Amino acid sequence: MAAKVGKYFFGRNYGSWAVWVYDFVNNETGFTSASKVANCITFDEALTTTYQLNGWGTPKSIKRTF
Repeated sequence: MAAKVGKYFFGRNYGSWAVWVYDFVNNETGFTSASKVANCITFDEALTTTYQLNGWGTPKSIKRTF
């Protein structure tokens, strides 16, 4: 997924997961800035929250590949 202002993404945050939203994206330099919007305990919760915030509905299947 390419970085765009207003898009949500998730990742590891210490021992848990978190969801962030892009505040600033500079495509020329590759610099991005984001703000944390949610803390999640599990991968499934982070993925589901990200889908809902981006307006993608709910994921049909959740497969953790990493």
